[in-house]
Amino acid sequence: MASATQLGTSEQEGLYPIRHVCAETGINDVTLRAWERRYGLIRPMRTPKGHRLYSADDIARIKRILELLDQGIPVSQVHRVLASENATVELPSSPHTESEAPANHNRTGSSKPGIAPHTLDPLAEALYASAAELDVSQLERTYARLVMRHGWNGVHESAFLDVYRRLREESRHSPEGEVRLAVFAAWATAAFSDQLRAAIRACEGPSIPCLVLGGGHQQVGGMLLQLACARRGLKTLPLFDATSPQALEALVQRLSAPAVIIHGSSQLMRSPELPRVEAILSRPGPRCYLAGSAALELAQMDHQREIEVLPGAPLEAAELLSRQLPH
Repeated sequence: MASATQLGTSEQEGLYPIRHVCAETGINDVTLRAWERRYGLIRPMRTPKGHRLYSADDIARIKRILELLDQGIPVSQVHRVLASENATVELPSSPHTESEAPANHNRTGSSKPGIAPHTLDPLAEALYASAAELDVSQLERTYARLVMRHGWNGVHESAFLDVYRRLREESRHSPEGEVRLAVFAAWATAAFSDQLRAAIRACEGPSIPCLVLGGGHQQVGGMLLQLACARRGLKTLPLFDATSPQALEALVQRLSAPAVIIHGSSQLMRSPELPRVEAILSRPGPRCYLAGSAALELAQMDHQREIEVLPGAPLEAAELLSRQLPH
């Protein structure tokens, strides 16, 4: 099976690297990146490795920006001019009632440059549709395109998590929903495992034991947290079973680990693994970071070590960990 982030050559047709854009437009790459980061004028696609790719529409937009600058318009005002031009060009060609137009806009979302991705983005809808059709190959291709368009962080801050939440909600109401969630979770876990192995190879510093408790789709959030950590240079050691306190203590000493992470869903509170988690928390040891929907309940238990509850969003949790732990 191909990696979840691989794209065939045919899918990259019509996309150009930054060196091509600079050669065609005459702009230097430093300025082009500043337009993107500081002013939001250009939103290029990204490969899974983070390299920028520009479409023909992006190149046309860059040329128009250069024209406006030549006319004496400050770069800080260019976005407003472009937005005004787009509003003029995109007037509806067929009649709609005032109530119809906003509803249609909200359903389809927007893929214009400068617009952040969200769950109504066509690619996010395609990600859900691929999961709904139980087509893993299509799911992989759609995911790869989504990462290219919005970047890894953009996908996993919004679109991926919202699709995952939608599938979890549907799984509570029908057997078909359960199957969709199971297929999506199996694909996501495999995809994140592949990415995590590659990302960890580039990490330095001590490994942080990370207990990801719960099988099936309950592992997805924990895997995403670890992958987000690795992308920030923080190495974790995934553990998918609650070890005994003695075994975890031996592992911490072996790794010289400054902390431990426990990620658990709310189902952990009714799981046979709960007594071992309670035993781990009740023993002295390095700081323990708690993540997942069970984190707040675990934090209320008696503990003999320093406890910190991580933010619910995996990428926010990884950002906090990367600031506090050595790597």
